[in-house]
This record gives sequence, structure tokens and C-alpha cells, in this order.
Amino acid sequence: MDSLVKKKNVINLHNKIIVVTGASSGLGFQIAKSLSKYDSKVIVCSRNTKKIRSKFLSKKIFILKKVNIQKPNEIKKFIKLIIKKYKRIDILINNAGITKSLEIEKIDYKIINNIFKTNLFAPFLFLKYSIPVMKKNNFGRIVNISSGGSINCAPGYSLYSASKAGLNTLAKSAFNELNKFNIKINTLSPGPIKTSMFPKNKLSPKLCIPTLKYLCTLKNNGPSGKFFWFMKEVKIIPTIKLDWGNPPKK
Repeated sequence: MDSLVKKKNVINLHNKIIVVTGASSGLGFQIAKSLSKYDSKVIVCSRNTKKIRSKFLSKKIFILKKVNIQKPNEIKKFIKLIIKKYKRIDILINNAGITKSLEIEKIDYKIINNIFKTNLFAPFLFLKYSIPVMKKNNFGRIVNISSGGSINCAPGYSLYSASKAGLNTLAKSAFNELNKFNIKINTLSPGPIKTSMFPKNKLSPKLCIPTLKYLCTLKNNGPSGKFFWFMKEVKIIPTIKLDWGNPPKK
């Protein structure tokens, strides 16, 4: 692990347009609530707008429309609406996620489809549709909420772990495309926090908010394509140059 991130290496959240997925409960709710304390606009999405409206009383949190993130066209329309209204997206936080604990042979295609649509395909599409306006404005900060389960895989969570590992690799790969446009993309594991998905965990979601804020406010020379756990960078994907034309020597 690298040393603690330096808080001074940040920009201001003033007047930023921030999009948070999966904000109706748990970590997403805490993220939106925390970021709304700054002079920025936090836009949240949920399939249950009635539930989410009852939770957010802040005038700095906006619910533009109902969004089912398992439907690509709804994601596209949602991002298009944000860009039409605000002309930009400065920060994207891909937080929405689901899980189900099952042995591999008991997992059917419906479960596979639901978990991968929510945990990996949706973040990819939010990224895809947000990138053009970020490139145009030469600025973007993207945080994918992953899991320690993407590294330390527990029995019964193979599907969840695989989907979150995909998020880690997505950030690593996207960094190579986006860095020249001043778009930083990183992955954050919030640790064993207590949420509706993992009710037996003991830690409060508030504990990962400082790192989340840091990744949202990175300066132009800040890290990208990295994996963070609490306030530390963890090197989980080694950088190895492979000669694809020749097999490794014994």
C-alpha cells in the first residue's frame, strides 16, 4: 500500500455538477448527503423517486427523473437530460450495486444478468455517455465504487466479486484513454461497511467519505487508474509489459 493520500492535492467542489448512482440508501445516500454540503449540485438517480425524495431535503440535491439503470436507454436519456440542463458533468460516482450469495452451480442466467447489468454494465454506460461532455470541457472526475471482494473473494460471492473486479480493470483501462483530457478515473473499496447488502458489517459508511472526496477533487496531476481502500492506494493490478509475439522463456 502507498502512503496516505495528501489532502492538499485537491481542487474545490464549488459549483460542480455531481452525478451519484444508487443514492436511495446505504453508501450512495451518505455520499450524496456529504457532497451536498458544498456549493455544488448533486444529481441522484433511482428507480424509486418517491422513496429518494422523502430522504433528501437539501435544495442542493436534484432528482431529475426515474431511472432504471438496468435499461441502457434510460441511462442514455438521463445523462442527456443532465447535459441539456447543466451543460456539463464534472464528477460521476458509480455507486449502484447489488449482490446475491449463491454457490456457482445454483446461479441461473437471470441472476447473472441482474448482477452484471447493475454492477458493471451500468457503470460502463454512465461512463460512456458522460465522457463526451467531460472531454469537451477538458475536465472530469470518475469514481467507481468497488469492493474488497474483488480481491479477497469469499465463497458464495463469485458473481459479485467478478463484477466488481471488472470495475477495477475498467478504471485501469479507461485511464489510458482519458488522462490526456484531464479526466481522472479511480476505484474505491469502501471497506466492510454496514449497508442493506451487508447488514452484519460493523463500520459506518461515513468512514470512506474522506477518500471519496479526495478522489472527486483531484488536481490535474493526481492519480488515475488506481484502486483505493480507505485513504490508501492498493496496487492490485501489476504493470507488466508483455511481448505478445514471444512466449516467456523458462
